[in-house]
Amino acid sequence: MGPQQSVADPQTANTPRRSGIGVRPTTPADTAEICDLLEHCFVRSGIPADGWRPLCTTNWLADNPTRGFVLTDGGRIVGYLATIYSQREINGKTGIVCDYSSYCVAPAYRGRGLARTLVAASVRDERITYISHGPVPPTQRALEAFGFAILDRSMLLFPPGLNAETLWRSRVHIDVNEQTVRASLGQAERRIYDDHAPYDCLHMTASDAGGTAYLVVKRRRRRVPWWTSIPFSQILYCSAPDVLARNLERIKLAIMRQQKTCGIAMHERFFPKVPRAIRRKEIAQYRSPVFTPNELDLLYSEFVLLDM
Repeated sequence: MGPQQSVADPQTANTPRRSGIGVRPTTPADTAEICDLLEHCFVRSGIPADGWRPLCTTNWLADNPTRGFVLTDGGRIVGYLATIYSQREINGKTGIVCDYSSYCVAPAYRGRGLARTLVAASVRDERITYISHGPVPPTQRALEAFGFAILDRSMLLFPPGLNAETLWRSRVHIDVNEQTVRASLGQAERRIYDDHAPYDCLHMTASDAGGTAYLVVKRRRRRVPWWTSIPFSQILYCSAPDVLARNLERIKLAIMRQQKTCGIAMHERFFPKVPRAIRRKEIAQYRSPVFTPNELDLLYSEFVLLDM
């Protein structure tokens, strides 16, 4: 498929055609049109069209069913749902996980329940674990209809100094050297390292008398009304949350120093006991025949692929 006219053009996206609306898996030929749709539907994200391309090109699963589904009207793409598949081994259990990203329906097609149509096309395999981070209310209702439960209700934010009491609990050694961190990992975590190395993630280990934690962290931006954005670091994965909790302030400061951010963020389900934090409402939903909520992390997700 050659270059397409922008879906945000008022003569296209805002004028539905009379032909029937269909849904189908994406193909490589859809990439440019999908990226154009996403750029205009998520203007406030600041992500240009090319910044959405990893959703259409990244492949973490050898037998990837599809990279997403599109709504079409007369051959024109008017909606999209990205599906990011990976094979996970967690706590001795193995299963395929599908992370949803970038629900998008062109303005003229909203309010018709088309989010449900996209979800219905994507959840047919009962063996797969599905995760959706930050769905808007209409999408939340669509997911609930297909058996999704709440995975998270809030994100925990940790500014510097908030957990200063942990500075005296134990002594911790922190390693951020790429070569030594990778060399210290076992086979399963080395695969995680290699799969995420191309995506500008921070990989580090933190060791104290009680054990060693391997962490994968992504630098993100949080937009606020009075400023363009505030950079923060989101922990995507932590192999030993107890080590993190005991040494939270030192690990936090090390991450902030490496990524030049103003604090760290982490989902509540990662901690066995939630430390002092600032809560920000952020819904996540899931459906899984294999994994429990505390076993599901943010690896192999939109947080890795997109500059959010």
